[in-house]
Amino acid sequence: MSSNWLRIGLYGGIHALQLLTAIIVLGGIADQARYGPSSICILYIQDYHQDAQNPGYYLFNANSSACSGIMGLSAASMLLALIIGSASLYYIVRAEFRAVRLIFGMAVAAIVETLIAFLMAVVATIGINTTCNQFSGAGFACGTIFSGGFFEQETSLTYPKSLGVVNFAVVSSWLCFVAWAAYAALEVLNWRNSV
Repeated sequence: MSSNWLRIGLYGGIHALQLLTAIIVLGGIADQARYGPSSICILYIQDYHQDAQNPGYYLFNANSSACSGIMGLSAASMLLALIIGSASLYYIVRAEFRAVRLIFGMAVAAIVETLIAFLMAVVATIGINTTCNQFSGAGFACGTIFSGGFFEQETSLTYPKSLGVVNFAVVSSWLCFVAWAAYAALEVLNWRNSV
């Protein structure tokens, strides 16, 4: 009976980490890596330069769809964590036998989601690094630019953002990948032991 509780704790912890990190990624990117009425993504900005007509202002190109992509991938990760997490915990709590095909299917789904989480983490990491390199290339600290805010040409509002929150979302994307990789490894072991 105690080994069953250990399995519940292990699988429950992994699935909770999958869900929590995906929520953090979704919220952090949606709230702090986008700004303005047009939800401009500030990952992968290019051509950060001083405005020739307004010397105190800086301009950049922000045409990336990385924020939307990361948000979609993290939402998929949340959904899959809920579905697979519920199913795996159901079978552990009920101490029911899982068919080999079911174990194989869950292992494949976990491997695919591991690859998706890896892609999400890589895109987020490269995106924020690209943006910060643009700012530092102009002689500014990335956090200073984020906290100072961004503006859209259609509005006069400034939208301050938190680099710390974006970095936390990026770290969470890597933890999400690790959680999915751990679960995939467990399911592959379960499948190998059941064959």
